Amino acid sequence: MRKKDYIQSSFSDEELVKRILKRDFEALGELFKRYERSFYYLAYRFTGDHYSADDLASEIFLRIYRYLPSFRLGKQFKPWAMRVAANACLDFVKDSKIQRSKEAKMTRFDNEMGVEVEIEIEDKHVNLQNSLEKREIEEKVQEELLKLPERYRLALYFYFWEDLSYDEIAKVLAVPLNTVRTHIKRGKERLEKALGDLV
Repeated sequence: MRKKDYIQSSFSDEELVKRILKRDFEALGELFKRYERSFYYLAYRFTGDHYSADDLASEIFLRIYRYLPSFRLGKQFKPWAMRVAANACLDFVKDSKIQRSKEAKMTRFDNEMGVEVEIEIEDKHVNLQNSLEKREIEEKVQEELLKLPERYRLALYFYFWEDLSYDEIAKVLAVPLNTVRTHIKRGKERLEKALGDLV
């Protein structure tokens, strides 16, 4: 690791933003590296498809870079960035609905990736039957996630996958704290009802 790389990785997100605004593109690369996985997984929860998730994650990065001059220094970067990401996902859903209505048919998403960390199998010697069962569970979970209203899906994602607190989610989504609690509660109830014994 080069000295500059080490220095860049020791900066807070907010320090990196200051450097990016001064045209430090290595700082930009470091910031995107930190959020690449989060944005991809959020995008996947809204698309159910690897290729679309890649495209949507790229769109999130572009929006963040485009809107970065409007970021208020002194504030925390993560809630702001997640808000931009959430808006990009909601726009994707809206655009997809418009496109589907034009085509007069529903798109069936291709799911090849797990959605629950808890059910991922680490054992490399797992037998074929277990592997098939795992994939069926993953597909069912993702299928039911895609059926949830966007507001529930966002709240669940930020709570379970990003480990944000209710307060942080309320800031990201710009909604009251009780609304976040309601979204998470109702989202979990719908998943539990739909998935039955799988959860």
